[in-house]
Order: sequence, then structure tokens, then C-alpha cells
Amino acid sequence: MRFQKEAWERYSVVQNQAKRVVGKGTFNGKDAALPVLETVLDQNKVACEVDLGVVDIPVNQIVGIASDSDRDIYASDFLPLLSIKSEYAEQWTQLFMEHLSDADLANPIRAYEYLGKFYVVDGKKRVSVVKALGSMTIKACVTRIMPVETDEPLIQSYYEFVKTYEKTGLYQIAFSQVGQTDRFLEALGYNPDHVWNESDRYSFMFHWYPFVRALEVAFDGLLNITTADAVLVLLKNHSIDELRKLPSWTLAEMLQDARIDLYQINPCYQTREPFYEKAS
Repeated sequence: MRFQKEAWERYSVVQNQAKRVVGKGTFNGKDAALPVLETVLDQNKVACEVDLGVVDIPVNQIVGIASDSDRDIYASDFLPLLSIKSEYAEQWTQLFMEHLSDADLANPIRAYEYLGKFYVVDGKKRVSVVKALGSMTIKACVTRIMPVETDEPLIQSYYEFVKTYEKTGLYQIAFSQVGQTDRFLEALGYNPDHVWNESDRYSFMFHWYPFVRALEVAFDGLLNITTADAVLVLLKNHSIDELRKLPSWTLAEMLQDARIDLYQINPCYQTREPFYEKAS
């Protein structure tokens, strides 16, 4: 069967990664399992829930699961723990082959979004597969959990993001600090009040992956900022047209050169130990 060998080989790789992550977590006294929404969410600080319908969400912002019912199946970042001889492994490899063959996997996953991060209700196996494949986005039926508005910088920046999302329909345009969005949109050539259409979103996403990859290459998950944060720093000295012509490794070198400015974006979280080892 087409792609069968590659699918089983990839499952073996990510399952071995999962075991190493768990072993490392046990050795360091840290939890290597997926975060669970119900353990991080304070219901007393929830303002409301908003049904967003089916939208494209960034795969790298899918961080956990809604409840702990499947927590023993995955290490962090949806790395599968179950044996290669398990029924789960067969289902995982089948999905992997379907993705490689461009099959129409129309059913979206279901997830809650809280503070710009996603917690999966249904479709965990698909998330595991697309993360192993390095996919950028996945379709999801999303319920947004809105926090009560406070003066906390995190909450203020999130509320600013929500207003921006209403115009752009994109999760990628989010910042760690308040007051950066208009400057970013103007650098892209958009009036901050412009309501984006499908063509706008397609053009933006077409050029976005090199920036995502550059931040990964430059800091390997050790810098707790958004990709938009990083691009905005580069826009201080370069136009967006100049940056879009550069390969990801050149952008990564530029980000490393600008690391002092990047550290200042989120000084409380300059570096952190990554949850997981990158998939090969």
C-alpha cells in the first residue's frame, strides 16, 4: 500500500521520542504529559464561551487536551506512547497515509481555545499525525473561552488579539505586549481597520511559514514569544517585502542577531525548557 512503509517508520520514530520525553521528564521530576484544560482553567475567571464555527488554526498553538481521559496515550506535543503493535498505532498510520495521499479529511477536529492556545476535545489522533508531518494549520470547530477582562498584561494583550481576529480571521497575528498590532498591520500594508477577505488571508499565510520555521531554528522553543513578535522586531530595519524574499535560515540568523530585542519582549519568560524534542 502506498506510503505504508513511511507511515510505520514515522510512527516508530515519534513513539520512541515519546518514551524519551517521558523518561527525561521522570528523571527531572517534570510532567511530560499533555496539559489539560480543566486543570489550567479557573472557572471563576471565565466571562463567556463563543462558538467560532469551523476555522483554520495553527498546529503549533495546539498545546493540550480538554480532559485527562486520553492523557496516558500521549507525551507532550501529542507524541504517541502506545506500542507499535497496538490498534492505536494502526489507526495512526492509516491517518498518516491518508494525509500523505492528499485524501479529503473533511471532518474538523473539535477544540477549546483559551488565551490563544488550543485544547483538543475530539481529533487527538489527527493532531498527532499533522504535528508529525509538520503541518502548519488544521481545520477545527472551535469554542473560545473568554477570560474576564482585567488589567493583567496577558489578559489585555489577549483582548487586543480578539479585536484583531474579528478583522483578520487569523490566529497568527498575536503579540505578547499590548499596542503592537496596528504597527504590524501597517508594515504589511493594511489599514488597521481593514476587514480581511480570503485573498488577504491566503497571501499572508503563503509567506508565513518561513518566519515560523526561522523562530524554531533560531531558538528551538526556548523563547516564549509569538512569531508575530519576532517578525515585528525584524521590521524595524527591513520592509516586509525584503523579509519575504529571504529563506528561513537567513531569517533565523537575523533573529539570533536580534536576540537582545527579542528577550525584552517577554522579560518574565526569556527562556524556558522545551516540552519536547523536535520530530525528525
